Amino acid sequence: MKQIYTRIFTVTFSTGDSGYVYADKISPGNVLRVETCFAYAPERAASEEIILGIKDGAENIIIRATAPLAAQKGVSTENPFSMGEGDQLFAYFPSAEDADQLGIHVIGVLYSLDEWRKIRE
Repeated sequence: MKQIYTRIFTVTFSTGDSGYVYADKISPGNVLRVETCFAYAPERAASEEIILGIKDGAENIIIRATAPLAAQKGVSTENPFSMGEGDQLFAYFPSAEDADQLGIHVIGVLYSLDEWRKIRE
């Protein structure tokens, strides 16, 4: 089985928070093919950095990191990528401030592992 996957994850930053926004973990037996994702913080200054990545167990795999001035108020991935069961997409806003809205938009296709194997052959 495969289904279109489109989700939005947002948080309001509070003093003492980590600056991370996490998407849902990929459930067992599934693979998510992310066609595009976008991390954003509309209230932030245009010169802050944003990091997009995948939390894979205890490791963070960086997909894209933008330097100040390049980030503007958001950043998107440049290429599609896949995530396996237990993986979790994240966006990190290192200099988020109190009451900032932080978010991730994710668009892709969620496959069962069996369906994923069929299309990979």
